[in-house]
Amino acid sequence: MSLLSGLPGVSGLRLPVPPLVGLVPEGVTAGAREAVGTAGRLAGQLVGVPRRAVWSRPGRCYITVHGINTPEGERTARRVERVLERHPGVLWARVNAPSGRVVVALESPPPPERELVALVERAEGHVPCADEEHEEWCQEPHHPCEGPRTGQSVTALAADVVGLGLSTLNRVAPWTPLPPEVAALTGAVARHPRLRRLVAQGLHDPQQADSLLPVLTALTQGVATRGGGLVLDVVERMAQWREAGAYRRAWEEAEARLVGSPGDAAAGPVAVERPVPPPPDAVDRYVERSMALTAAAGAAAAPFTGPRRGLAVALSGVPKAPDAGREGFATTLGRALALRGATVMDRSVLRRLGQTDTVVLDEEALSGSHHELADLVPLEGADPQEAAERLFALFAPERVGGTHRDEDGWVLGPLEELELSGRRGARAAARLRRQGSESVLGLARGRRLMAVAGLARQKAPGADAVAAAARRAGVRVVLAGARPEPAFGFADAVVPGGDRLTASLRGLQADGAVVLLLSGDRRALAASDCGIGVHRDGDPPAWGAHILIGTDLEAAGLIVEAVGVAAQVDRESRFLAAGGSGVGA
Repeated sequence: MSLLSGLPGVSGLRLPVPPLVGLVPEGVTAGAREAVGTAGRLAGQLVGVPRRAVWSRPGRCYITVHGINTPEGERTARRVERVLERHPGVLWARVNAPSGRVVVALESPPPPERELVALVERAEGHVPCADEEHEEWCQEPHHPCEGPRTGQSVTALAADVVGLGLSTLNRVAPWTPLPPEVAALTGAVARHPRLRRLVAQGLHDPQQADSLLPVLTALTQGVATRGGGLVLDVVERMAQWREAGAYRRAWEEAEARLVGSPGDAAAGPVAVERPVPPPPDAVDRYVERSMALTAAAGAAAAPFTGPRRGLAVALSGVPKAPDAGREGFATTLGRALALRGATVMDRSVLRRLGQTDTVVLDEEALSGSHHELADLVPLEGADPQEAAERLFALFAPERVGGTHRDEDGWVLGPLEELELSGRRGARAAARLRRQGSESVLGLARGRRLMAVAGLARQKAPGADAVAAAARRAGVRVVLAGARPEPAFGFADAVVPGGDRLTASLRGLQADGAVVLLLSGDRRALAASDCGIGVHRDGDPPAWGAHILIGTDLEAAGLIVEAVGVAAQVDRESRFLAAGGSGVGA
């Protein structure tokens, strides 16, 4: 019987039983399983972790919905909405598939939350969902409204605290039921990418490995070591706790602005499959090579130094610095973004920033809401200087679609709305559009057309900062635009945008790129490796993005510049790990 098979949510474990585990008495393994399960449940109850995540404010609540990203997701979402809206205390309900929540607007006084949760569970009905089967051990939700008090984070932190208590007890009354090598082996499994994947396959659910391995590592370190590694684990957990708390506060401030109506709340599922798997992570490659090298060194040393000393040499290559470096950087960056008001919907992307090698900037996201004069084509018989003076006098950026007249009879407006006799300016308008003008205006004196002006969108505040940050990050910069002549000339390459943006993104990924995208296109954002969602006031949020920034392009510049810093942190963490392995060996 496996040591892990009886843990909560770990039924059906298919991993073979290691020889060392078979030597442990069955009563000890049963006690360990019960202790872990009881600690997790008690920790969750003490801090109020619900079995189904619910966040609420006056007049509104968000309830987790399972099964909405399955093939039956659309039907499940509609059924959940219909069942909730039949309740007399509900004004409207809309499922937001990218966040895995149903948004419920409530009457006053509001109905009890338990009634709404029961309705959601009934509406899900027969939908199979792995999350329901393994709810205690499922991956920590990324929605910012949940904050730090989730089942995974509470259980892991509780395991670290228990481990420190066991380590302290071991110092006072030396008792070592497990050799230190056992703790090192669990740490090696937790950090080696391929070993983690093997454990995930054995658990049937890849998400459970991320929850279970830290708990087992903490407990074994507490029993078998003096707790030095656990101190660092506790510091990391507390930093993650503060990061999640900052996300929740930012969400509470932004929620009313993001979700002002049923149309803002509703969002269907979006496809997130990559055309090809992402390139191997440089940190994962280092971990595999380092552990393989020291394993070979340990095997070579074992005949001369003994098996236990050889195993110690083999385990000296288990690197902790890369994970610690990434976590420290990601938690600091996440809190800085939250303080700026950004809504981090998926905190895991901040841990992967160092892998990014391509930044795609959607020209639409870098453009403002107003237009500016870009070009002027005087027609035959017109004085260019006079035409330019009249054009600037009549032009109003905030009222481009209307006609404007002056007391001398000059008129500026869309060509199709001007009352003209004679020439219509079709050739000049076509030429301006070919040169990149988004729209054109006609300037007439009386009923005679004198000039045609081309308009372009103004740069949004902060657009230049994003471009400069992309250059400093040292990555490839790609501009996505729908016009043949892009308005921004700083890009290394240009790809089609607009309706073809998602296809362009897939093409870059198929060529091996890891892409960060700045856009308002929710499907393209969901398909990217890190999507920064832009939306203007009055427009629905770009649900599907990993980070929502509204119109704060300076926050986007901070994230883009962090790409280069994250890569540097990864490199320096690998160097530090290599030095530590050398000293340990």
